[in-house]
Amino acid sequence: MPANNEEVEGCRRALEAKRLELIGRQHNAESIIIERVADAADESVLANQRDLAVDTLNREAAVLRLVTEALERIVTGEYGFCMECGEPISAKRLAALPWAALCLKCQEVADRLDRTSGPRPKSWFQDAA
Repeated sequence: MPANNEEVEGCRRALEAKRLELIGRQHNAESIIIERVADAADESVLANQRDLAVDTLNREAAVLRLVTEALERIVTGEYGFCMECGEPISAKRLAALPWAALCLKCQEVADRLDRTSGPRPKSWFQDAA
């Protein structure tokens, strides 16, 4: 866990700022509105732009969920401890990624397992978010 309450408070402020930023971006959903154009090439470009916008919205929603869960861990006193092994997460890691739920060692294991397991099922994104 971060060494002191000031570090936890700093992480809480960073998490709140990130949360507000992500909530503000969710209102940009108009970029996924389906438009019809006469030119097939233009329609293809618009479809690609929509796909990118949907991917971005999905990623941001996943991060928002991680941020919200980290804020909840602060309230419950679980913040700063690895959700896998229970060991403290380094203050340096939390400063870089305040919503980190795993220590570096457990995150590396999770990443390695993720790469070797092939395509992720759709439910994984819900769990990760």
